[in-house]
Amino acid sequence: MEYKEDKQNQEKEKRKESEKTSHPLETQTPKRQTKENQIQKRQPQGNQTLGNLVVQSSAMVNIYQKADMLSTNRASVLIYGESGTGKNHLAEYIQKNSALSKAPFVCIHCNAIPSELFASELFGYFPNAFTGASNRGKTGLLEIANHGTILFDEINELSAQNQTLLLHFLQNRTITPLGSLKAKEIHARIICTSGRDLREMIHEGSFRLDLYYRICVANIHIPPLRSRREEIPCFIRHFIENYAEIYHCAKDELIIPEHKMNELSQLDWMGNIREVENFAQKICLAEYPEQVIDDYIRRFQNFHPLDLEIPSRKILPADQETSSAGKQAASDDSISSSHLPFDRPRIKTLKEALREFEYSYIQNAINETENLKEAAKQLGISYSSLCRKKAEFSNTL
Repeated sequence: MEYKEDKQNQEKEKRKESEKTSHPLETQTPKRQTKENQIQKRQPQGNQTLGNLVVQSSAMVNIYQKADMLSTNRASVLIYGESGTGKNHLAEYIQKNSALSKAPFVCIHCNAIPSELFASELFGYFPNAFTGASNRGKTGLLEIANHGTILFDEINELSAQNQTLLLHFLQNRTITPLGSLKAKEIHARIICTSGRDLREMIHEGSFRLDLYYRICVANIHIPPLRSRREEIPCFIRHFIENYAEIYHCAKDELIIPEHKMNELSQLDWMGNIREVENFAQKICLAEYPEQVIDDYIRRFQNFHPLDLEIPSRKILPADQETSSAGKQAASDDSISSSHLPFDRPRIKTLKEALREFEYSYIQNAINETENLKEAAKQLGISYSSLCRKKAEFSNTL
């Protein structure tokens, strides 16, 4: 009997040892620790890409470490920074690395939904709930995103009335479709992006403090590209490589010399990553890429990009380029006097000057692109917003 008991005990000990060796993560390190180990391994070594994002600076490495941590829970996140810094890409990164990666992901463009349609778009409505409503009704965007993730893009663009509607939803986590009396529970994670610091808007009185506390459990500020200049060459090479494949260009003809790349890195790139992407596209499409680079450096070293309207440069064959050189030089000499918006007989008001600049900037984007949808994408606004602004300018200017 004693021999059998000893043998059984030995077999139990062997099973325990085999379980420890076959499941080391379960017995020695918790899952959260393995996630942290993965985060610690991400260091700024060379040109790292995450989707369409390039991670090179220590600041961005820290941001992605925080994003990795936030992907392990469902806390509400506010991502803010200048236009073109990659806020939406970071929001998608958090969602794709979370437990909700296979659940619905609905992006709500706050600046693209007319204020009067905000409630019906978010909450949905029953058939014929109001004048002009569909006889089939409509499912709201919040209900579509149930058990998933909702991204409120450019939440700083919400009107005061719509801020109140959103606050009511975030407090109760329920929606009531228009024309219905029955509330529905919505369980979804909230991520918001903002082109402005909402704390400044709170001090101005244009954003609700109680709404800020609902959407900003955790926040991430993405610095502008001029604050992380070491990433500029990486982004330029990344986008040139991508668009060279799209436009079927020879990549070896698009290599930028090191001294030119250093000069490009010193520019401010006020449009951030979106401007770099646009610059890379122009290089890939140009017959003489080196002229595009020199032209870009020369203009932006001497002038702030927001101080002038950049005339679109036509790329000419070699035999026509020489004849146009004199005209181009004359145009360059007169650029400071002919394109500055404040060179007028009388000093205009700031509102008038800003309106003129906005018109010229939008018109320049339209001229340089194939259609309005592409222009809206380059400007970082919705197609409907561009059409509305174009209509306003045609009526007032």
